[in-house]
Amino acid sequence: MRMIGSVVVAILAAATSAETLAQPNAGNLTAIYGPLAMEEGVWDADVTFYEADKPGPHALGVQTNTLLANRHWIVNDLRIPATDKTPAYQGHGIWGYDPVAKTYVNTWVDTNDLGVRTDYGFWYEAENTMIWSSKQNDGQGHFVNYRMTEEFKGDTRVFTVYQLGLAKPKEHP
Repeated sequence: MRMIGSVVVAILAAATSAETLAQPNAGNLTAIYGPLAMEEGVWDADVTFYEADKPGPHALGVQTNTLLANRHWIVNDLRIPATDKTPAYQGHGIWGYDPVAKTYVNTWVDTNDLGVRTDYGFWYEAENTMIWSSKQNDGQGHFVNYRMTEEFKGDTRVFTVYQLGLAKPKEHP
């Protein structure tokens, strides 16, 4: 299935009070697994890379998202061909709701990173947004905090990645 839409990667910061961010009711399977179904399909990826907190190179690719047979886990595969400004990129992940941890869990590997990234997230139904947090080694012995948001806007998903600075707690691309 080919979705008419796109994935846009950008950098945005959002502040939301903790009490408004509730986990889905474990008894409501539609609420828990609905966000996975919203991501299923083949999406055009329109990606903006950031350098020094400013939009940098731009690339186009394709993300293919396939639900497992039980529809409780989804496999993501993102591919962006090389351009004159950016090398080829490939990322692969699997995510779903972990009933033991009582949260969404994502495992991601890609051609930019030296290790596996594990993200923990929650579904913010009021804004149709998945919010992810993770820590990843920067290859120099530091762990960097990341936050990702995935906003569902009809036939468009906006996936935003930002990190918290090591020296100062400033969010930046």
